[in-house]
Amino acid sequence: MEEPSTHILVMEDNPGDVGLLKAALAGEKDFPCQLDTAERLSEGLRRLSQETFDAVLLDLFLPDSSGLETLTQVHHNAPHVPIVVMTGLTNRETAVKALRGGAEDFLLKEELDGALVARSIRYALERHKLLVALREKEERYYLAAEGSNDGLWDWDLRSNRAFFSTRWKNMLGYSETEIGEDPQEWFKRVHPGDLKRMKEALNGHLSGKRPHFAHEHRLRHKDSRYRWVFCRGLAITDPQGRAIRIAGSFTDVTRHRDLEQRLVLRAFHDPLTGLPNRAFFIERLSQAHLRTERRPSRLFAIFFLDLDRFKYINDHFGHQTGDLMLIEVARRLQNSVRPTDVAARMGGDEFTVLLEDLVSHKEALSVAERILESLQEPFHLNEKRAVTAASIGIAFSDCGKPGPDGLLQAADAAMYRAKVRGKGHFEVFGEGSESGGGKEEHGS
Repeated sequence: MEEPSTHILVMEDNPGDVGLLKAALAGEKDFPCQLDTAERLSEGLRRLSQETFDAVLLDLFLPDSSGLETLTQVHHNAPHVPIVVMTGLTNRETAVKALRGGAEDFLLKEELDGALVARSIRYALERHKLLVALREKEERYYLAAEGSNDGLWDWDLRSNRAFFSTRWKNMLGYSETEIGEDPQEWFKRVHPGDLKRMKEALNGHLSGKRPHFAHEHRLRHKDSRYRWVFCRGLAITDPQGRAIRIAGSFTDVTRHRDLEQRLVLRAFHDPLTGLPNRAFFIERLSQAHLRTERRPSRLFAIFFLDLDRFKYINDHFGHQTGDLMLIEVARRLQNSVRPTDVAARMGGDEFTVLLEDLVSHKEALSVAERILESLQEPFHLNEKRAVTAASIGIAFSDCGKPGPDGLLQAADAAMYRAKVRGKGHFEVFGEGSESGGGKEEHGS
């Protein structure tokens, strides 16, 4: 069955970049797509409001908008459309910030090729779909919880007695008679890491420095676990302006906090395997490169790994089995690297590993051998037996390639040279190789 065409809006004012993008994607026969262009932000927003697009390729710097504000406007007006940011090398840091602002991925203009663009868009569509489903599910639950009664409290400062409603007590797992009228019933349950700031906020309102009391903190439940609550309060004062009473409410926001943490996790992790994703990996790679610039003696390595028979397994056993294999590959990969290493899924059947603080080049080669050995073991998936292997390209921080992007390209090139040699091999990128590979050749 022919794959349906992907409708993409390219918001870019440079005709040369648009032409390169169209030419690159024209060669991707397995990724049929329709490209429409908008040279200004206003034009792009108008088209997004009137037409249906599967994705947006966005240049952050347009004639009528600049920087992250461009992303904010597009994301606000079309939150249902995944956005892939296109940027130059000099704006790379801005692109990473864009990932936290709603972008699904970013591409460097200097490295645009059809396979990379197609892979990035496919990944953005996949992750956006999963995030929307998660957000809708969690928000339904949170809205239902918000609709229930809050826990109420009322503290008489003159007698130092407090009233806590039944709902307040139930939120923490207690019955009506298990909590008394001492304000310490509240304070002693506040998480030690939150207590100081909570008291500062409360005293700030009681002293008249703040118009109201509002603070989010953790309270210890009867089961010894902590729940996040949002506490509001308003004080009553005597004629002299001294607070004599304060009353307010508690709202359990644990689900909301969990949702935020899940969304942050999803922004930098692959939803299928749970591994860090491309954005997370590139950011960690950039940090490693900066540390090496400050201390050139530090040595790190990048692995670029591609499964050798994954398409065959997908075609013959089905995509569900293919997904199970990717999950198992991720598990074996994590078990093969050191605890301090970062293993990531770049998309499809491609993975990367970052090994920092290496004592020698040989140490990285030992890790590569462990990975290849682990992947040679048969996979038992849905009562099916499957066999795969991997090709690994290795680039060291001292290989002569400048910058994080150059190192990633070097590892990718070495991986392709390893793949040409056959299944289950790795190759080290060497400066001076004609196609960018092979200082040494290695087999499993």
